[in-house]
Amino acid sequence: MKANETNLQEIIEGSKQYIIPMFQRTYSWDQKQWLTLWEDLMELIDEAQQYENHFIGSIVSIPVNANPTGVQQFVVIDGQQRLTTLLVLLSVIRDKAEEDGLPELAAEINETMLVNRFKKGEEYFKLLPTQVDKDVFKRIIKNEITEVDQNSGLLKCYDYFKNKLDDLTIDVEQLKNGVLHNLSLVSIVLSPDDNPYLVFESLNAKGQPLTEADLIRNYLFMRIEPSEQEEMYKGYWLPMQTNLGDSLTEFIRHFLMGVNLNVKKKDVYVKLKQQADKANVIDYLKELAVFATYYDKLLHPEKESNEKIQYYLKRIQQFEARTAFPFLLYVYRDFDVKKYSLAQFIEILSIIDNFIVRRYVCNIESKPLNKMFGSLYNQLKPYSAADSIQELKAFLQVRGYPKDTEVLHELKHSPLYGGGDKREKCKFILSVLEETYGHKEKVDLSKATLEHIMPQTLTEAWKKELGANFEDVHEKYLHVIGNLTLTGYNSELSNEPFETKKKYYSKSNFELNKDLVNYSTWDEQAINNRVEKLYECFMVAWPYFGLDSVKGNDVTGSSPRLLFIGDETIKVKVWREVLEHTVMFIYKYKPSYYQELLQTRSLLISVEKNNEMRSAKQLPNGHFIEANFSAKSIYTTCKKLFIDAGFDANTWGVEVEVK
Repeated sequence: MKANETNLQEIIEGSKQYIIPMFQRTYSWDQKQWLTLWEDLMELIDEAQQYENHFIGSIVSIPVNANPTGVQQFVVIDGQQRLTTLLVLLSVIRDKAEEDGLPELAAEINETMLVNRFKKGEEYFKLLPTQVDKDVFKRIIKNEITEVDQNSGLLKCYDYFKNKLDDLTIDVEQLKNGVLHNLSLVSIVLSPDDNPYLVFESLNAKGQPLTEADLIRNYLFMRIEPSEQEEMYKGYWLPMQTNLGDSLTEFIRHFLMGVNLNVKKKDVYVKLKQQADKANVIDYLKELAVFATYYDKLLHPEKESNEKIQYYLKRIQQFEARTAFPFLLYVYRDFDVKKYSLAQFIEILSIIDNFIVRRYVCNIESKPLNKMFGSLYNQLKPYSAADSIQELKAFLQVRGYPKDTEVLHELKHSPLYGGGDKREKCKFILSVLEETYGHKEKVDLSKATLEHIMPQTLTEAWKKELGANFEDVHEKYLHVIGNLTLTGYNSELSNEPFETKKKYYSKSNFELNKDLVNYSTWDEQAINNRVEKLYECFMVAWPYFGLDSVKGNDVTGSSPRLLFIGDETIKVKVWREVLEHTVMFIYKYKPSYYQELLQTRSLLISVEKNNEMRSAKQLPNGHFIEANFSAKSIYTTCKKLFIDAGFDANTWGVEVEVK
């Protein structure tokens, strides 16, 4: 490796050519970097033509053609954005010199700094950019810019500096000297024995930061033979880059997560490198490209040709259920290689849609899903197609999958409408419920808006409609599903009285609205009645898929989520809360049996803190309870206490979640 401080003239003068490899990203500098370069340049040049040097970064290259009779070629490993920008700037200075009647200066810049005058073909150019930039750059150098080039970043760079030069008072030769001599660079030229990627990895160059996908592309292609790079780039990497765009890094992260790798956003490159180091690089790239086609369909369901698959992909995509993508990627592959039939693949998609929507409606935390979906494919992989679907249901059933009673309770009492993405998700749920009515002709729901039947701001007419407790009704039910619908008349309906709104609803094409005409008044009872009807539609759209074979008392290694006791449903997070709520229920409704427990189970329940208790916790009634039990012990103890107190065994149960 040779490293020395130099300037642009020394780097490019002579019969040289710098090649930016196919795998490097396209030109990406913009006004921020151009302005920095221009300000650096202006600081160097004063009216008396006194120059100073200013360091602007490094150029790392490796020689690839040592033929003494031809052009000396270098592959640019790092600094391509900087080098490309400087040559575009020199092109602008050349063209300005020509405009100002300085043909000799223009020719000098062109023939010594921009082209190899006596060479033909691509060897004529001192720099060959990557990918689509190459042709635009050639036209800038040959001063043959066309309208086709208007959207190119390179042409925007050219125009930016052209505008700067038009406003400049110093002469162009002075500016040329500043660019060639006074912008200081470190030139690092690697030897054939150096590992270019290790050098590339360690650089912290000034300019656009590299994304994880950039690092991965460079890593993969530096392991591919130069003779194969273009074919591999155009055939495999470029389609991924084009189709996925800014989602490319996230795709690779999900690709890695799908085989149960824990991958943080900033560690995608490191994790892939660990995996790819052990593989044939071309085979690995090809596999990545295949999975990218599945990911493209997950992001853009319209690209899936099968309408049934497309329908569920749209549902998953509309609900922004990207947490499931690591799992769905690998299931998509299994469908592609015929492990799953079309019907089986659609069933899996519907299960995932069902699981995510029911959890959302019941306000169950989504954070654990990232880890869960990352491990899910490996859980199912050993099973046959049919068995794996049953295993999928069993796996999800004990991971916070709500039963019907919980769904109905939350639909009645929890707001479905709100800020952030809740509005779009609310609209999605109502749209799917509308579909359950089975329209003979397709109804366009895309332009529908959400409408509060009881409005967000109450008028006097609405206060009268709701009754004496209008404030409580408004606060409790404003955003629940029973008070929401879809309409094309939202702005017209606004705060209109219910009788007026009914006239609009009667003309609606949406079945959700037609039923509203049957209500004589809109109050608490009406809203709850409508929730019951929408719940029936919800059960058609997202029916419970839990299996009877999964027992509720398999609690070892699980966390409780809900306690069903008597007529109550109580949200719980730890098993100690199950014990506390059960004991307090007995205290409230069976006080005589509770007093008996104080006498016979003093190591479990005590009026005062018992020193023999390993972990005493105080109850709301001031008494103390032993809390140091396993999940299974608490489950069996609570159920026995509940039955012995004289309650119906079927009115006590725990919904568990395996995390």
